Amino acid sequence: MDVTFATPDQRHEIEEFMHAAFPRAKWGRDGWTRLLASRWLEGGEFAVQARDGGALVGVMGMNDSLRHTARGWQRYRNLTSWYVLKSHRGLGLGETLMHNAMADPEVTSTNLTSAKAALPLVDRIGFRVLDDTRFVWRREGSGLAHTRDPLADGTLGAVDARVLRDHADMGLAPFQIETPDGPCTLVLSVKQKSDDHVTHEVVYAGQPDLLARHAQAIADTVLPDTPAVFSVDSRLAPGAQPPVAEPIAVPRFYKGTTLAPAEIDHMYSEVVLMGMKLY
Repeated sequence: MDVTFATPDQRHEIEEFMHAAFPRAKWGRDGWTRLLASRWLEGGEFAVQARDGGALVGVMGMNDSLRHTARGWQRYRNLTSWYVLKSHRGLGLGETLMHNAMADPEVTSTNLTSAKAALPLVDRIGFRVLDDTRFVWRREGSGLAHTRDPLADGTLGAVDARVLRDHADMGLAPFQIETPDGPCTLVLSVKQKSDDHVTHEVVYAGQPDLLARHAQAIADTVLPDTPAVFSVDSRLAPGAQPPVAEPIAVPRFYKGTTLAPAEIDHMYSEVVLMGMKLY
């Protein structure tokens, strides 16, 4: 059994393997092409593969990118879907694929959308909990001055501008909001996750301190008059005092030392690339 990173000339075969493995996936063949395209880092890894006698029997998909920190640019890897043929299950191959995907100590990896059934494997692999709590606000009053097109009308720093450009075609909702302490850049994913309200979920916060300090006013700014909630993973608004804090049904996980939890949002991941609803 050979377990290696896939090469660009194997990309189409990997895409077809995953399409066949998940025939009910809502995104179809084109979605696998999008998911495995190394969109954010030229030359980045896109899959670990297992081959038995040359035949493809298992795949672990991923997206690589560079994330900006106070210590410079750090390599980030978001793990996506994985699959092992039934004929090769029970051999620990899924665990081997994950170990290989996360073997580089210079890369921090995440699993933001784990299935509940995979949690024992997640624990064995050595993942740590990235976040298990979300903060929730509802609209209470009038909002702050803001722009819905920060790239055109905002006063963005270089990092915020790069993040927004990298995700400009993904159906997300960017804002720059004028708080009393300066502009706060946010990107929201707006999804109907409940029958009685729409969730406006923070997937990127350029200034987490301002988000934490002015969260209610920001919620008042971004939420519509119709039933809706403003939701933020706790690590993205450190020190916030929300009216509601609730457990995340399946925690987010990470492994690595090059990025701190507060530096890991939902950008550059399958969550935004595929328009997923977060737990």
